[in-house]
Amino acid sequence: MMSEETKNENVTSTASSTVQEPTYHRKYGSRTSALEVVKDVDLTGKTILITGTTAGIGTETARTLALRGAHVVMANRNIVLSEQLRDNIYKETDKRTIDILHMDLSSLQSVQAAVKEFLSKGWPLHVLILNAGVLGSTTKNTIDGYETTFGINHLGHFYLTYLLLEKLRESAPSRIVVVSSNSHNHSGIPLTATTDTKLARLIPDPNTREIAYKLYAYSKLCNVLFAFKLHREEHKNGINTYVLHPGSMIATSTVSGK
Repeated sequence: MMSEETKNENVTSTASSTVQEPTYHRKYGSRTSALEVVKDVDLTGKTILITGTTAGIGTETARTLALRGAHVVMANRNIVLSEQLRDNIYKETDKRTIDILHMDLSSLQSVQAAVKEFLSKGWPLHVLILNAGVLGSTTKNTIDGYETTFGINHLGHFYLTYLLLEKLRESAPSRIVVVSSNSHNHSGIPLTATTDTKLARLIPDPNTREIAYKLYAYSKLCNVLFAFKLHREEHKNGINTYVLHPGSMIATSTVSGK
């Protein structure tokens, strides 16, 4: 005869084997357009500043946000391309809610001047999107003497955020979106390295002989570390920070740095 304990074990075993794991389906896929993602979102009354909108996902991001009613402030180095994008977007909507700021992320003075102009307008700031980036720049140093990939991808955006932080607090609930990359995993910096060693790698010497992709990986790791620290510090002030991997760089100008 089977004992009561054995019967219970068999029942439990049978029940466990028939339990079906839930099936999860992605809401969005690689073929989902930005407009499909935000089709039910009304961004009227929201001011969003985004860097690097003259090509790639920056262009589509600016277009989508504007078509959904946001006041989009495009901060770019190339004003001609910025104006062309603005005019193309205006062909799709009657709303005239796009402004352009000249900003060269390789110059901290240029970043400061752009912020000064933004603040002089009296606009709120609900979202700051740090999108611009470069890989393999033909220029080794920024105007301020930093290694270019670090200077543009991280330092310029870091300074921009610092200067706009009070405005983001005033406009809360607000958010900061940092476009990083899965390449941040490829820095090769050991976790056991000393802090000085880590900093020396993350802030490369302007005359470094490191390959372009490695420099890019360092800068993207800086983005991630910055975003995590920023969220810890500013969440209590109503600012949420997000850091993301945008996908491949096909059909972008990350390499040319437009």
